[in-house]
Amino acid sequence: MDAARDVTRIETRLSRDLGLLEVTMIGVGAMIGAGIFVLTGIAAGLAGPALMLAFALNGVICFLTAMAYAELGSTFPEAGGGYIWVK
Repeated sequence: MDAARDVTRIETRLSRDLGLLEVTMIGVGAMIGAGIFVLTGIAAGLAGPALMLAFALNGVICFLTAMAYAELGSTFPEAGGGYIWVK
């Protein structure tokens, strides 16, 4: 017999163990990243006071993105995030 045919499949499922704090921190880390610490000084030198307006507009866009993911999370109450929606 072929060894590849002797392999038994083990069915695994994702579990929803992340709470609000964990998901929020993952979202903040993904949206902000480390670039905010490196590039802020350079951007302030180039944009001047308009940098604060750019940050405010970026905050609005990030908020709208977070609300879209919150809606997806409540529509598909399964583990898997955006993959479940695409699937």
